[in-house]
Amino acid sequence: MARKVKCPICGTFNDKEETVFDNQRYYCKVCFENKQRESEDYKALCDYICELYNMDFPNGWILKQIKDFKEKFSYTYSGMKATLNYFYCIKQEEEPDEGMGIGIIPFTYDEAKKFYADKKAIKNSVENCDIKKIQTNKKVIHIKEQDKITNEKYKDIAMIDITQL
Repeated sequence: MARKVKCPICGTFNDKEETVFDNQRYYCKVCFENKQRESEDYKALCDYICELYNMDFPNGWILKQIKDFKEKFSYTYSGMKATLNYFYCIKQEEEPDEGMGIGIIPFTYDEAKKFYADKKAIKNSVENCDIKKIQTNKKVIHIKEQDKITNEKYKDIAMIDITQL
């Protein structure tokens, strides 16, 4: 009979042979992969912050902000990194300043999320497009110049004096 162990993340009981042992704990494979991905995302966020603010490692205040945004708003580490990239590199609202921290994230997270979702939707729609087929189906449309509107057309219309209102 196989011994059952409890995953510390999801709480499910799994056969010991079907789990991943890490740091004195047994994780189910899905939870372990998620934990690894989250750890990589956290490291990538810290590296990006260091690059943005020209520092060796994020200071305690920035680390506290990261933790608070994760706990209070359920922001992902990759989402926070994308938000900073959106605000500073794409929108170019202002220059990053070490003293500012990353407090802009809650104000632009949803906007950045929408931007990247729209960008992905556009990319997906273009992937299914056959450029050669579009280029071979070119049609030439000739538009005749319409009569130019003259001011005399409107000279009989009564003008409204807004000072009289």
